[in-house]
Parts: sequence; structure tokens; C-alpha cells
Amino acid sequence: MDSWFETFCQELVIRRSLERTGQALVLAREDFGVVLQVATDWSIVPAAALVEGLGPRWIGLVRAAVMPLVEADPATGEDWEQGAAAAYRARPDAVDGVVTDVLVVDLSDAARGSGQWVLAFQADDSGVSFAEPVRAGECADGVLALGGLDPRDPGRIPAPDGSGPLSRARGRLTLDLGGAHLAVRRVTDAGGDGFAYATEPYATQLKEAGIEPVELITLDV
Repeated sequence: MDSWFETFCQELVIRRSLERTGQALVLAREDFGVVLQVATDWSIVPAAALVEGLGPRWIGLVRAAVMPLVEADPATGEDWEQGAAAAYRARPDAVDGVVTDVLVVDLSDAARGSGQWVLAFQADDSGVSFAEPVRAGECADGVLALGGLDPRDPGRIPAPDGSGPLSRARGRLTLDLGGAHLAVRRVTDAGGDGFAYATEPYATQLKEAGIEPVELITLDV
């Protein structure tokens, strides 16, 4: 897992819990991206159009899970069954070191390839700490398919008045703003959650160009 995206996942956990929906689609560049959390119906997310518009380097399906750290379920003495680790964590007599919270990330990275990664973390009163990410397998086919799409050229976005194409900088802003507004509006109307993030100084440009009312988070990554 690329160190930048690993840092982003850590920021995602710290700033916005995944517990509400359990999973999120992340489309990220080094300077800008969109995070969309949907409970079940991913058909409402215009994922292909977003990828073509945003031109993300990273496309990730990020979901919260609970992973066992020991071979057998202490409650039964048998191998862990699906969902048993989460159930054990919720028990009042749960013992530390038996299970841990993780992010499971199916990641397509345009520069470094793809794979599935597990990033363990612990959250308590003192903050959030993370273990090193571990590669767990191959990336999900749906994420790989999105990673194979060609992005739109921001230098060929027509001006609203028909005077010709926008500058590449303005075209980039137009694609980013339009994609963020469209995606976040769709998922929030369906009961999900979504927000955009940006690093400085691009966050300032987005705000000046009208990122509101989409929530914009500035990340120090």
C-alpha cells in the first residue's frame, strides 16, 4: 500500500468513522478526492463518471471489519465463523488481544498496482494508533474495472458561454466540483454520506470556486 494512501486511510478513521455504513468508496488524487459511504445500493453512485472526471490515482473500497488475532473463538473453542469476531468484541467479557478493528482496503493504484490490504487500528481515549498494512490478497474485480477507465481531459471542457474550451486549470476545477456535488448529492439523498477532501493550497482554490455546500475537509497528508 502506498504510504500516501495509508496516511489518508488513517485520516479517514480519525476524522470520520466508518461505523455508520461500514464501507466507503474512495477516489483519490494527491490533492483532491471524494469519499462516498453507502449502506447497500452502490448503483446510485455514478462511479464510472466520477473516475473519468476526477482522474484518481487511487480507487479504493474501504470497509471496517473486526479480525481475530487468535486461531480459535474463545467463546466456542472452534474456528471463527463469519461475524463471530465482531460478536466477540461486543461481549462484556471480551479480552484484549483476541480481536482487533481493521480497515480492509481493495485498492487500485495507477502507479503501483493493485491488491487487498488490511490496516489494523486501535481507538481509545488517548487517540488512534495503527499497525503496518498487510497485503491480504487480490483487489476486487469491480475496483479493478474502475481503475481501467480513461480520465477526461480537463483541457477540453467547454465554457458555459460557448466561447471555447476552459483553461486546463479551470477545467480541472469544473470536473472536480461537478463530480463532488453530483456524487455527494446522490448518496445523501439515498441516506448515505459523502464528502470531499483536499490538500493545501488546492482546498483554497476549491472554496473560492464554490465547493459549498459539499463538505470539504483539508487533509495534512
